[in-house]
Amino acid sequence: MHHPVRSDFDIAVAEAGVTVTFKPTKTIFSFYRLAGSDDVARLGPVSPQIVRHAGPSGDAAEYPADEVQAMAQQIASEAAASVWSVKDEERADRLTTVRPAPVVGDRGD
Repeated sequence: MHHPVRSDFDIAVAEAGVTVTFKPTKTIFSFYRLAGSDDVARLGPVSPQIVRHAGPSGDAAEYPADEVQAMAQQIASEAAASVWSVKDEERADRLTTVRPAPVVGDRGD
């Protein structure tokens, strides 16, 4: 029996969620971004996964399924927290940037 390692996974982070692919079996885990503070506090930044098995056996093959799922969730949560926190900070910076109001006569009015 094999045990999953981080290099067995590919990650794609989008605005609405994270997709984690377990390369040995081509299993795809889809996680969605949680917005409610109660949900985030309870579950982390992403929802429980939706799993699509692409392999012929329809499972994690010679890997323990619980280990694969747990690692996929951990990787998704870490990647999402990292990327989304930076994007949220950038968005907040753009929203809070104060621009001086134009004064009549500034442009030859």
